[in-house]
Amino acid sequence: MIDVHSHILPFVDDGSCSIEQSLTMLKEMEAQGVTDVICTPHYGDEYVCEIEKLQNAFSELNKEKDNKGINVNLYLGQEILYDKKVKASLLNGKNISLNGTPYLLVEFDYCSDFDMTEAVYTLVKEGYKPIVAHFERYTFVDVMTAQEIKNLGGYIQVNASSLVNKFGCKFGKRTKTLFAEDLVDFVASDLHFIRKNKMKTAYKIVEKKYGKEKADIVFVENPKKIINGQT
Repeated sequence: MIDVHSHILPFVDDGSCSIEQSLTMLKEMEAQGVTDVICTPHYGDEYVCEIEKLQNAFSELNKEKDNKGINVNLYLGQEILYDKKVKASLLNGKNISLNGTPYLLVEFDYCSDFDMTEAVYTLVKEGYKPIVAHFERYTFVDVMTAQEIKNLGGYIQVNASSLVNKFGCKFGKRTKTLFAEDLVDFVASDLHFIRKNKMKTAYKIVEKKYGKEKADIVFVENPKKIINGQT
């Protein structure tokens, strides 16, 4: 499996507080059957880390995981909180897309009735391929808003934990509806040190309910396009 949304880099957001924690998370990734991980630290609100600092943390973690013999390939990106400043920030080179591709992982304020479709449209016009992070959590929008986002050229990501109802029945039901309507493009861990990795269990659930072909599409094939730089 390939994980396109994780908070494994140390010292840059709320994901990991040390190299040791990051290595523990990577060992669990390997145990779950994840071969490739895109590190996507938060950007926005209290987390506005300079690109150079992210790149240094990324290089250090890569070095340490190789020294420990952890067989997980790492790539760099960000999870960007969308607001009115984001467009200017992106154009000024202050943000990192996923693995240097046009794919961009974006999240929204949970408590704000934000126009997601307008945001996606704006980013697509700028040449990006926006992936809406953990769509199932935005209860202020109808599930079928996901179809509008996809029609505009955006993508939908859900968390593995929501598939196993880790964060409550409400998110689980929304996630299942998204799958039933064939609206999910990516399943990812959104892993923080304080959270359990549910990738293996989530894969088995999708495989059992929707078939192996679908499971491979959302856990492997679509993420592989980002890793390989395919558009």
